[in-house]
Amino acid sequence: MFKKIIAISEIFLLVVALIIGGLWIQTPEGNYEPILVFIGFLLLVLEVARRQIKPSEEADVGEKNRPSKDYDRRYLDQPHQCHFINNLPKLKKVVEQSSQELWDSGITANMRQGSYDLINSLQDYWVKLSEFFPPAHFDGKEPREYISEYTKSRFTFHRANMEPDGAGTGGSIVHVMCGGDVIEDLEKMIEETVCMLSLNSDSIDFKDWKKQWRGKA
Repeated sequence: MFKKIIAISEIFLLVVALIIGGLWIQTPEGNYEPILVFIGFLLLVLEVARRQIKPSEEADVGEKNRPSKDYDRRYLDQPHQCHFINNLPKLKKVVEQSSQELWDSGITANMRQGSYDLINSLQDYWVKLSEFFPPAHFDGKEPREYISEYTKSRFTFHRANMEPDGAGTGGSIVHVMCGGDVIEDLEKMIEETVCMLSLNSDSIDFKDWKKQWRGKA
């Protein structure tokens, strides 16, 4: 709720700034500069407040509803399990369409949420694929834990990579760009996992699956 209030406040201040800018153009002799500077200061304060509310928002992606460490193994000789793998591209496409609406809004908060929605879904897909492997198979950790830590590390890397002058110097757009890069990372890891699983199952046509996964089929 507080994030929504901040977003509305930012939009309001930007609209006011545009109106004042228009008045300044029409009547240059007016003393509008102090007002614009003050609005700029308020926008900066709102951005700082947003970060303080949930400074580790990206790190928390996928942490909700963490399952227990025990899970039922999945096996490739079970037809419904291969059916799940073959339908992953379709499942992803549905979430992508929903996220695209948020990305197209042009509002930073919405664009970030669109990325988080898709990231959460990709994490769930990868967790289920990892259950084809023995427990604690990846680095001695259970699937959800391993994948959550991987996602956090990719967010950390991309943020640092995009802000060579220090944290916070890239502006709010960095969070949107990081989300896109993390999505690509997760998509690649899922693709590699399915590739390996397909080698042990005649029910998975990886070449066709890959085209669908990349949206080229």
